Amino acid sequence: METPVKYLVDAVDLTPEDALLPLLECVVNSIISLNQSTIEKEKKKIQIQIFRGNPPTQTNIEGIDTISNIKVIDNGIGFTEENYKSFKTPLSQLHKEKFGCKGIGRFTGLAAFQEIHVKSDYCEDGMWKYREFKFNAIQEIFDLIEKKSDIDENKTVVELINCNNQTILNQTAINVKNIEYEIMRHCLIYYLNNNLPLIEILDKDMEDAENVNDLYKNLAKERERSFDVNGQSFKIYIMKTLKENSRKNHYIHYCANSRVVGRAKNLNKINSLFSYPIVKDGKQYFLDIYVVSEYLNKKVYRSRNGFAIPQENDNPLFGTEQEISFQDIETKLSAVLEEIFDAHVKESIDRNVKEIEQYITSQAPRYRSLMKIKDCLSTIPYGLTNEKKEEYLYKIAFEARSKVEKQIQKFISTKKIDQDSIESIKNEIKAKTAYDADSLADYMFRRKGIIDLFDKYLEADEKGEYKLESDIHNLIFPMGITVDDVNYETHNLWLLDERFVTYKFIASDKPLSSVSQKKSKKEPDLIMTDESLKIFDNRISYGADSSGEISSLVIFEFKRPGETAHQKNKMDYRWEYSELVIKYFDDFLYNPDKKNYKGKSIRVDKTTPKFGYVILDVIPTALEEYNKDKGWQKTPFGSFYKMFGNINLHIEVLTFAKLIEFARKRHSPFFDKLFAIQ
Repeated sequence: METPVKYLVDAVDLTPEDALLPLLECVVNSIISLNQSTIEKEKKKIQIQIFRGNPPTQTNIEGIDTISNIKVIDNGIGFTEENYKSFKTPLSQLHKEKFGCKGIGRFTGLAAFQEIHVKSDYCEDGMWKYREFKFNAIQEIFDLIEKKSDIDENKTVVELINCNNQTILNQTAINVKNIEYEIMRHCLIYYLNNNLPLIEILDKDMEDAENVNDLYKNLAKERERSFDVNGQSFKIYIMKTLKENSRKNHYIHYCANSRVVGRAKNLNKINSLFSYPIVKDGKQYFLDIYVVSEYLNKKVYRSRNGFAIPQENDNPLFGTEQEISFQDIETKLSAVLEEIFDAHVKESIDRNVKEIEQYITSQAPRYRSLMKIKDCLSTIPYGLTNEKKEEYLYKIAFEARSKVEKQIQKFISTKKIDQDSIESIKNEIKAKTAYDADSLADYMFRRKGIIDLFDKYLEADEKGEYKLESDIHNLIFPMGITVDDVNYETHNLWLLDERFVTYKFIASDKPLSSVSQKKSKKEPDLIMTDESLKIFDNRISYGADSSGEISSLVIFEFKRPGETAHQKNKMDYRWEYSELVIKYFDDFLYNPDKKNYKGKSIRVDKTTPKFGYVILDVIPTALEEYNKDKGWQKTPFGSFYKMFGNINLHIEVLTFAKLIEFARKRHSPFFDKLFAIQ
């Protein structure tokens, strides 16, 4: 039974991450050949020559071309009769036991390159011989030459010709430094076992070869450690590299048969406590953790670019034995690393807790009570976005609050009253109060932001332009909607007066005909009553049910910042403040058959308490004096008022600046207390 080479090559599935895998396979084959040799270790040598082709389809910043050909030259035992026979045998088992060879490396080479050309000088049976041949997926082995060697020394050249795999071709456009690093990483286990020969590399336009082994001088072998996972033994080699260049992460490298398999894993993705360098003696280091195991040797793919190991656990069926997953391995590995680097872990936790506390203080005061529970905050992973921090904090707060409330309900339901239970419930109520205070702190934090924003709105921009009346208005209450369209949190009526947030009906810039059957085109900025003109739920309703008689009526009028309202021309200040709002009260007062849009009768008469508020940007002296002469009184706080006793109407006038000042002063005791730690 024969298996065509083309079938084996087609079965090799390379990914973009495997761009250097054919080169790495050749280098490892050379290392194995050298380890079979009896020459002195100091004389064992591998040279790699890189030949460049065309630029990648997407040009890189460094202007590096893709790889066309690769030569790997070594002075190992070469293509002896035994090794040549093994090469001709697909999936050969010759070096499996001792070197972990799968007998497929050459097919990986053909999966990326059009052809492989081999030239080998070797000594066998006391004679120096030479063997040369070419190898591709169609002709397989051809142009075979076997003769006496012209030289009396070991030398084997394996050339990979014409990289034509479009999956990896662009990814080969990397600089020689990165190639060196990948070789160093891939062959580290040989270095740790003291079986690594000298490896040199020559790239385009390089006069002198670079020594890959020099990279190992920057590595410090930190320690070794073994651990078990479901009865399988694993060993880790921990290497420490001084922080250089742009490196930002610690890495885990899984190995099989003395070589690294696949891409390294970012340790930060597995354990966020290792999100920044290890600090030792004032210097910063990154870790490279190499994991080896007989289990990994058995599970590695023949192409050595991955493992037949699931990433996460699946639920076992019918009590079957659970297969080991990478999640199992990494959970145990993570615990081992935390134990080894306990000082770093403690520092990471402290740093993360401080960052979470800063986030709570500056952006999420609703979680302030959690700052007293350090153990809770220390469970939150390091380096999260604000959105993820919010998710974790909400979950912790919800679980803590639920636990407290369950304890209180348990106390109430059991009705057990003794000294211990009384002390216990006191503590639970104290805890609940802390969580309730968090909600208040968050609400006050939001109010502080609204006040600051309102203040900013009143400032002229660089062009001397001011916010429109609609901008100011919408900050207080959205225009053109009623309270049914928004919930309590949407509006900010508390800026005007705390009493008005509980009013049952709110109409914003709606024609009066839309809130009653009175035909009118007048549109006051805000109409409020404390009895419902329409029925809605109790989200912001705290009064009695709706009825025909309105117990009070409030109307606000806002004018655009940066100008004075109502004057006929810029210098005419002969008008009363009341002109801005009293017309709206008249529309309600002198209509005997007023109904809301559902047809329900309403009643506002002369005895109904009525309040009008006029908010202006500036009040010129001439306007102030004119209104004083008309009976308007100035309060000690800088606002103006006038009573219309015959219709039970009180009108107050103030500036936006005073409005913000009053709001700040009302809230200052809360802000001073709640945000003292900022």
